[in-house]
Amino acid sequence: MRKQVLSVAVFVALAAAPPALADFPYAHQGTDPSDYTDLYLENEEPDDVGEEATLDDNGGGEYWKYSASPEPTPQNALNDVRPAELGGVRGASLFDFNEGLDWAWQVSTGRPDVTIAVLDSGIEWDNAGAMTDLRFKTRINRGEAPVPLTNRTDAEALVGGTDCDAYADVYDANDDGVFNLRDYACDLRVNVTDPRRVGPVGTLIPQDVLIAFSDGVDDDDNGFVDDMVGWDFLDDDNDPFDDVGYGHGTGEAEGSNGEAGNGNTIGSCPNCTVIHMRVGDSFIADVNRFAAAVVYAVDNGALVIQSALGTLNNTSLAR
Repeated sequence: MRKQVLSVAVFVALAAAPPALADFPYAHQGTDPSDYTDLYLENEEPDDVGEEATLDDNGGGEYWKYSASPEPTPQNALNDVRPAELGGVRGASLFDFNEGLDWAWQVSTGRPDVTIAVLDSGIEWDNAGAMTDLRFKTRINRGEAPVPLTNRTDAEALVGGTDCDAYADVYDANDDGVFNLRDYACDLRVNVTDPRRVGPVGTLIPQDVLIAFSDGVDDDDNGFVDDMVGWDFLDDDNDPFDDVGYGHGTGEAEGSNGEAGNGNTIGSCPNCTVIHMRVGDSFIADVNRFAAAVVYAVDNGALVIQSALGTLNNTSLAR
């Protein structure tokens, strides 16, 4: 099987009590998920950011990374008075339990037509926690993947709680405004028992779609055969699986794209989708593989290139 992973950028709005559409798309109550201007946070708190901060602590979980407020004094008193430290603000001003502050998620939590390409050590399909955050956020290339079928019963569905009777034989099979892995939950061609898969037992992951539909044909004529979920520029195949378990690329993808509302790691753009690009087996990579992945990402619709890499060489191609 050739490797491959193409992530689609999709944004999700956040809510304290998730709407019936499930975690992705994830939006405030009463939102229209097809209206990207409606994908923002109002007074809801995503349950991924930890416990609410008090005057005596820093807040738990992920809150310190996203907060718009300074760390409570006296813990951060030195930085609170330094303009270069943004007055002591700890995070990216994305979210805060203080609703009187301005934070980015009040404006937008992202949108489904924005793709983030993560250029790193690949994706750990076998990491159950990461798949909780990323399996529905990975963009599937409809130029290589076929229209989902709806020939499973509800009892046979590959995602719990799926109503296969409500699915249709179109790309957005469940009519939730996004084409992603969930649309293949009722397709008998896809299974979670193939011996070539590495994912958690019984859990549908993007690699299962890759295995099911890799046929050796470059259906979208972009020069990369069966690139349904990205590309491995280290091994030059269509599965960007992090087969050495380094994990850096997985962490970068979660930091950018982690799903909101599941109590796990939340990404800074929780409604974006992701393309996984394996350019090395650590965060030290050959710069020409990095450059080739940048070209691929731009040519295939990525709007953001994320990379936290070092290299031992420098080339005109990379520049």
